Amino acid sequence: MPTADVLRQIKAAKRWARKPSVPGTFAQRAEADVVRLLLPVPVSVNAIYERHPGGGVRLSKAYSAWLSEAGWRLTMQRPGRVSGRYELTLRMPVESGLDLDNAIKATSDLLQLHGVVRNDRLASRIVLEWQSEQPVAMVEVIPFISKEVAA
Repeated sequence: MPTADVLRQIKAAKRWARKPSVPGTFAQRAEADVVRLLLPVPVSVNAIYERHPGGGVRLSKAYSAWLSEAGWRLTMQRPGRVSGRYELTLRMPVESGLDLDNAIKATSDLLQLHGVVRNDRLASRIVLEWQSEQPVAMVEVIPFISKEVAA
C-alpha cells in the first residue's frame, strides 16, 4: 500500500499531465509565418529534474523559475503560432556555458506550453547555433517545408 506522500505525488503528477496550456493556448494564437522570440537562457536538460527527499523526482526549482520567467517574456512578445510541422532555430549566447543540445528540451517544452506550437514532437528540423549578438536565447519557429514538396 503506497504511503500518503506517494499518493499525493501521483495525484499531482496526474494533474500536471492533464493541465491545459497557460492562457494564450494554441487555439487562441493567430497563425504566423514566422515566430521570433528573445528568451532567457534555458536551464540545461540535466537540471530540469531534482531528486526529492524520500524518493522520486520532481521539477527543479531552477527549471520552475525559468519556466515562469521565460513564460512571462514570451507572453509579453505576443507571438503567433505555427501549425503542423515546423523548423526551430535556437541561437544561444556563447557566454551561456551550456552545451547547445542541452538547451533544446526546455525551450521546446515552453513553446508547447504557451501554444506557439501544437506539440514539440512536430519539430521536423532543429538548428542550434552560437551567437554573440544578444545575451539571451534567440528563438525562431517557421513552418517546415520539405525538400520533396518544394521541388
